[in-house]
Amino acid sequence: MVLTFLKLVNFRNYLQAEIHFKDGILVLFGENGQGKTNILESIYYLALTKSFRTSNDLNLILNGQEYFRIQGELVNHQGRKFTASMAYSRTEGKRLVFNNQKVQKFSDYIGNIPVVLLAPSDLDISQGGPQRRRQFLDVMLSQASKLYLYHLIQYRRSLRQRNALLQSDKFDKNLLQSWEEALVENGISLIQERLKALQVLEDRVRKHYQELSGSQDKIKLIYRGSFSATREQDLPQVFRRALELNREKDMSLGTTSIGPHRDDVLFLINGKPLRAVGSQGEHKTFVIALKIAEFHFLRGVQDESPILLFDDIFGELDAGRISNMISSLSEIGQVFITTTSPDFFGKVKQWDQNITFYEISRGTVTVREDLWERQNQSTN
Repeated sequence: MVLTFLKLVNFRNYLQAEIHFKDGILVLFGENGQGKTNILESIYYLALTKSFRTSNDLNLILNGQEYFRIQGELVNHQGRKFTASMAYSRTEGKRLVFNNQKVQKFSDYIGNIPVVLLAPSDLDISQGGPQRRRQFLDVMLSQASKLYLYHLIQYRRSLRQRNALLQSDKFDKNLLQSWEEALVENGISLIQERLKALQVLEDRVRKHYQELSGSQDKIKLIYRGSFSATREQDLPQVFRRALELNREKDMSLGTTSIGPHRDDVLFLINGKPLRAVGSQGEHKTFVIALKIAEFHFLRGVQDESPILLFDDIFGELDAGRISNMISSLSEIGQVFITTTSPDFFGKVKQWDQNITFYEISRGTVTVREDLWERQNQSTN
């Protein structure tokens, strides 16, 4: 998938901007606070109907305005063109139009514009708590499968209902059991899809980690459930029994203590937990490898290349890892990279990629066609 045109109206610090994009590697550079990340945020919002930086859409509206709008034109690998428009108003809420048709259920739309984001906060995937790793899997699998997204929505609905009953003074055992059955039905589907995905991701993460780091480090991904079963086919009855056994404790806590909303993924490097032994550079290299693996996973499932959004990720990478990363991206497709300066490309010795530079300054975007030739000459 290639984003060929983006129009922003009243979005963050952009009063109005119209930007044409090419395929390949697109470098958005400028000083901090000029609007580089805002462009990536708008693309992410257009694809997933939400921001990766805030849960409150009001924060996305330019100061003094009543609404924002994001419009995009895209083309897939078969040459088919798509249009998408997302708008949010203080008074009317959110509106989505895809190919000139208003979308009533956003869950039916998710996955039409596959996207993979890597931002500085994504280091929490390997360094932070379990919620970030579950979120990574849920975002990836929701784009890959509308059925997964359906089960995720239904699971969360059942979870809210069960928790509300646990906190209620009027305990209804039959109603509680009905919501528990819904938890089991939808939760097992989530667990099974996560397990399958991790099996596919593991080989890819290992391969890309070794390429980026120039090492032979062994990477392993292990799913850690809040309950376990010897055989996968036993998961439903084990989950059902675990909910029953934990019911008294859950009532005292007022929340559900087991299920896929409590599960985790363990990342191992050479048999040891990455979270405990990894350096900052190793964590960043791992997360980059994980995101590239996510890209290949989505491309394999959808037969369409996602748009890659890399936000300010070169800080702790040495020249060798930067060069290896650029090389690994050369055949991926459209990649957006933000940086405070394009000079980091001077560290890269081989320039056979299609790279376009965009200078971002105070909410304006300027194509810098002169920079590719200048940077290319500086590396020869």
